[in-house]
Amino acid sequence: MLWKDVCEIYNKIENTTKRLEKRDYFIKLIDKVKHSGKPKDLKKICYLTIGRVFPEYDERELGIGSKLLIGAIVSTGIKEKELLEKIKETGDIGLAIEKLKSSIKQVSLFTKPLEVDEVYETLRKVAEIEGEQSQKKKLRHISSLFLRASPIESRYLARVILEDMRIGMNIPTIIEALSLYFNVPKEKLERIYAVTNDIGLLAEKLMEEDLDSEELKLRVFRPIKPMLAQLVPSIKDAINEMKMPQFETKYDGARVQIHKKDGKVKIYSRRLEDVTNAIPEIREAIEKLEADNFIIEGECVAIDTSTGKPRPFQDILRRFRRKYDIDKMMKEINLRVYLFDVLYYKGREFIDLPLSERRKTLEEILGIENDWRKDREKIERELKSKKIIDISYKLITDDVEEAEEFYKWSLGIGHEGVMIKNLDAIYTPGSRVRTMYKFKPTLENLDVVITKAKRGMGKRKDWFGSYEISVRDEEGNLYSIGHVGTGLTEDDLERLTKMINEIIIEDLGEEVVVEPKIVVEVAYEEIQKSDKYPCGYALRFPRIVRFREDKSVNDINTLDDVKRIYEIQHKAVETV
Repeated sequence: MLWKDVCEIYNKIENTTKRLEKRDYFIKLIDKVKHSGKPKDLKKICYLTIGRVFPEYDERELGIGSKLLIGAIVSTGIKEKELLEKIKETGDIGLAIEKLKSSIKQVSLFTKPLEVDEVYETLRKVAEIEGEQSQKKKLRHISSLFLRASPIESRYLARVILEDMRIGMNIPTIIEALSLYFNVPKEKLERIYAVTNDIGLLAEKLMEEDLDSEELKLRVFRPIKPMLAQLVPSIKDAINEMKMPQFETKYDGARVQIHKKDGKVKIYSRRLEDVTNAIPEIREAIEKLEADNFIIEGECVAIDTSTGKPRPFQDILRRFRRKYDIDKMMKEINLRVYLFDVLYYKGREFIDLPLSERRKTLEEILGIENDWRKDREKIERELKSKKIIDISYKLITDDVEEAEEFYKWSLGIGHEGVMIKNLDAIYTPGSRVRTMYKFKPTLENLDVVITKAKRGMGKRKDWFGSYEISVRDEEGNLYSIGHVGTGLTEDDLERLTKMINEIIIEDLGEEVVVEPKIVVEVAYEEIQKSDKYPCGYALRFPRIVRFREDKSVNDINTLDDVKRIYEIQHKAVETV
């Protein structure tokens, strides 16, 4: 299939703001593949449409920044000065090269047009180039594509390389298009995608009429997105709804998914990144377990063994980011993982089983129960131990007073609050469900993404001093909910300024528009209704409390979360 045909449809998708029109154009693209391509073409097109070469769980990257890309474009005969001026004018390398190519009458030595397969396989090859002279080799491969690309093909080629397509297509819209074209319920496709995290594979199997393929089932060493909890106004409300829930201590740590097969262990973060090498003590402890062939989930916490209480969250990130001197860092920061779920065991998927059965299996795997009612003394004795693997503390009760005692005890040993889980509920990957709640003593902080940055004045004149922060809707569209400039040290400001300078999309003078890549956690006094922002809400006195490098833009809070917190906040006021 020709790359130009795909780019022409990308152009139509980009030029409409209506989601349903974007979906319908993508359906036309699917149809083109059906009649003139191969199933694998649709797989590759799905990846390229979201600015990727590999599935979401695959950590391989092209490793090409804007400087190398500019070098590749310049090597095709375009003048660097003109290119940089066009980039400044358009705020987009893709549009810049398209405009310059359109104004140049080129006589190509090549007669054969670019095909999707060639574009994809070249980019795949680029991602796998390592070692000496790797940058030169990458540049040569990229230049060869641009030499043959037409203006419109160059626009989208540049954007794919920078993993920023700017056409407004996302996974939910692609899934909806696939559902309509192949006449398969959207819920079924969402479920398969949640288990595979591979939109390309899903599309390929649809084209092959093979949705029962073993490749589409849960498998070890292919991480899935975690199930997420919602807020609940009170413990009493949760008990009224769930009747006899399981309460667990809520830990302020980093979510981990642990895979083990044939003795080999891999540990993934909530962003599906492989963090195994950064936390070797946990890998070794899992290797020693007799059980094998499983996927289990938990929360990794930094523990101060002198007090038995958790250390600051940033200590977890220091461990996860560490690539060198890991032994030294292990001595400084002790880790403990509290496991709380099993998703797969001995060749069997557990995500469709009720929590009660999943918890029982997890307790069998670990040989630990940690029932707070029976094991409280043992649990308290072990708080200061150097124990690395543990299971979450639990209490099954419909007694509000007992549940509140467990909640206060969890706070007393330094943790965040409690999780409240429906024992009959299945595990729904990647979804924020109403079968699992979290309850904390304060309003929930929000994870937001920085979308603009304003240049500072006075003491902050050398940095960006204020930041527009945004939440997302269920389709991934971003909505500003305020501006924040407090809670930051000078080191934070310097660090943020450096990060922002690398992801500027458009320079507006006093402020810049940036790629939505920097996730921060903000606290605030309250959420207010506001006409100032299109989302209808604003944060009052927001302040940054920490960077969330363990989260991507896909993990930030949604508008629904904001509405829910607003309602909980007002319910609390009404009961005072």
